[in-house]
Amino acid sequence: MSPVSRVMIPVGAGALACEIHLPDKLPSPAVVCCHGLLSSKDSTKYLSIAEELRAVGIAAVRFDFSGAGECTAPLGPNLLESWLRDLDAVLGYVRARTWMAGPLGLLGSSMGGYVSLLMRDSGRHPVNALVCWSTPFRLERIRAALEDGDELAHVFPAGFKLGHPQTLASLGPIPGILVIHGQEDDLVHWEQATDIYRRLGEPRNLVLLRTAEHRILDPEWRRLALRLSVDWFRERFST
Repeated sequence: MSPVSRVMIPVGAGALACEIHLPDKLPSPAVVCCHGLLSSKDSTKYLSIAEELRAVGIAAVRFDFSGAGECTAPLGPNLLESWLRDLDAVLGYVRARTWMAGPLGLLGSSMGGYVSLLMRDSGRHPVNALVCWSTPFRLERIRAALEDGDELAHVFPAGFKLGHPQTLASLGPIPGILVIHGQEDDLVHWEQATDIYRRLGEPRNLVLLRTAEHRILDPEWRRLALRLSVDWFRERFST
């Protein structure tokens, strides 16, 4: 494991806990990793991704969204607005660092992938490549859990709103996206990955993992998803 730099990025009245894995040769390209709704930057998935990227000369940035992990930033009016604000702050921070030069990428899983696609589509930051794992096209299940039930009451305030957009139907033909999804995902059906893929511009790729579930926990599928993700960034960053 490489040395990891820890920083707190100010957002509103709080801060986002962030950890940065820097390669030996600097400055370097960078990838910002975006976790899912009930996850955090310290998931083994993101630790593995960060080290794989660092090993090929790409800086990796892990952070906690509002409501997760060690984040002290207050939640905004709704979930999507809060998380887009958080990601915007992290991307702005990374782009201003002297250790960062060249292409910028995003890697998001589940809700983190959804927010990454929205950010990429906004054009607010020059994102050269994006990888989505287990990402929903529609958020009706999350909306119901957040606004109508108590499934997420231990994480978010009662009645906290999801925000908009609640589908990616208006997603533009953004290029440079790799979509990875397990065909035994019981939280986000794999056909939602095809809904995302159809809207993307070239270059793009869709990889369906035949027996993988939402978190892609099987070691072989996890290794494949990691390798494909790192290869995608290397290819896109070299063009």
